[in-house]
Amino acid sequence: MKIYNKKKFGSGFICIVLGVLNFLACFSTGFDVSGMVITLALLFIGGGYIMRSFSRNMSREDKLDELDERNRLIDLKTKSRAFRLTQAICFGLMLLFLVMGKMSGEILLISAGVGLAFAYAVSMFTEIFTYFYYEKHN
Repeated sequence: MKIYNKKKFGSGFICIVLGVLNFLACFSTGFDVSGMVITLALLFIGGGYIMRSFSRNMSREDKLDELDERNRLIDLKTKSRAFRLTQAICFGLMLLFLVMGKMSGEILLISAGVGLAFAYAVSMFTEIFTYFYYEKHN
């Protein structure tokens, strides 16, 4: 059998491996309904991806969907919105932890706030550098 879509095959393989590892973890710690539901979902999704990667027609449809302009625009908008929401949540949590740490005098809260401030600064610098990169190359 030939693999027509290696990206889907890799995703399916990873889902199946995660499903098997989750099953082993559920088996060793005791039966858990939510763990089994996640395991079955991972196994079915992984199996579907692998089946799609072996089919020539389904792989062609998947590749056309990836190249479709509307799908690419939706993907870009989704990633942009997710990035901005992540920045806003990171900034809000940073302020919350720093204020709570200052009021309680707890070093752990201040440390969490400083860590979130570092993550927020990295995201801001990344945004600035990518803006300059695309401004120069477009």
